[in-house]
Amino acid sequence: MSFISSVDVGTLLGCQIVLTLVYAIVFCCMKVIYPYLRGAGAVTLAFFAATIANVLLLLSGSIPAFLSVVIAHCLLLCAFVLFYTGVLHFFKSPRKIRYAWILTAVASALTGYLVLSHNHPLALTYVIAISFFLVRGVIAVEIFRQAADRIFLKVFAYLMAGYAIFALNRVFFLLVYGVMPNREQRAVLQTVSVLLSVSFAFLIGLSFLLMLCGDLLTLVKDESERDLLCGVLNRRGIEQKLDAELKRAGRSGHGLSIALVDIDHFKAINDYAGHAAGDTALRDVVSAISGRLRVHDLLGRFGGDEFLVIFPHTSCSDALAVSSRIEQSVQELSIPGAGLPLTISIGITQAAPGEIAGPLLARADKALYDAKNAGRNCCRVLLHEKDAEAELGHVILPSSRSDLLPR
Repeated sequence: MSFISSVDVGTLLGCQIVLTLVYAIVFCCMKVIYPYLRGAGAVTLAFFAATIANVLLLLSGSIPAFLSVVIAHCLLLCAFVLFYTGVLHFFKSPRKIRYAWILTAVASALTGYLVLSHNHPLALTYVIAISFFLVRGVIAVEIFRQAADRIFLKVFAYLMAGYAIFALNRVFFLLVYGVMPNREQRAVLQTVSVLLSVSFAFLIGLSFLLMLCGDLLTLVKDESERDLLCGVLNRRGIEQKLDAELKRAGRSGHGLSIALVDIDHFKAINDYAGHAAGDTALRDVVSAISGRLRVHDLLGRFGGDEFLVIFPHTSCSDALAVSSRIEQSVQELSIPGAGLPLTISIGITQAAPGEIAGPLLARADKALYDAKNAGRNCCRVLLHEKDAEAELGHVILPSSRSDLLPR
């Protein structure tokens, strides 16, 4: 108790001002640099509001009570609601926050009336305590909703719940002792309250910063494995998926097939209709392929106009059936700006037990070139046994439509 009473409240408030201002600047910079980070803008405003409120509290006694009590507590309530908004945005929660803003407005109005009237100290204590309890409590509840199996969020939610309950400390004092605390007791309660506020400002900011950093790392990882033009996995991403699926197939013993898909005469499309038309053709083909894949199939751009499709738990015959549907879907497309049909060539193979990605991709590539040598616009399957070609597929057209393109 002697240690607590010796702690200077002004020093703690100064620390809190510096802390909230630093967090406000950090989150503001993150929002400017990465505008797609969910919730960062609202949390930035929350810490700026908390900074102003703490400055007003620090100046208490040298400025009017309306500023140091009413405006300061209104800003602190707004800071918690804004933080709550940021949490909702981060978790993509559809929940509304109008009731929190209404609570803030009502509590601020009541606080203003009670401060200006100078005759209701008990009522003022109840209004401030209950309003902070409710606002902090709804944040704790929302974090509990989103925590699931994330231990860190659960711990944070428990701490926020404890912080909400502590807001009722003076109410508990009144209920237990029946009178307002004296000057020494108020000093102790105020010191503990500010000390907890500093601690929770640090924990709240750190927790949300870690959440944003985790989200940012996920976005960066996804972007590093995603083709920006087509929206599917890039070569790095699809190769990583292939390695993972091969290991999974080795453990489970299930079959795995792959298909290399190549757009026929893609260079001629670029030369004849322009690179914008070529980009559109790539996106259209990706859309057509994606529309025919099953939920567990994987698609990635393997080269300029070449795509790799992974068929987990799938034999060559089943992969061929899916590829046939892909061929039919692509045949319904046309070259942008030329009105000519798009066609594709497909090479399919199946992974042998324990096979690694290199030989498997080489065999699929050979099957693809067999399809090209057969006149394109067709599908070829190359099995692993002695590299024997098995024409389980069908040749779509005996003569390719590519002769319609300028050479």
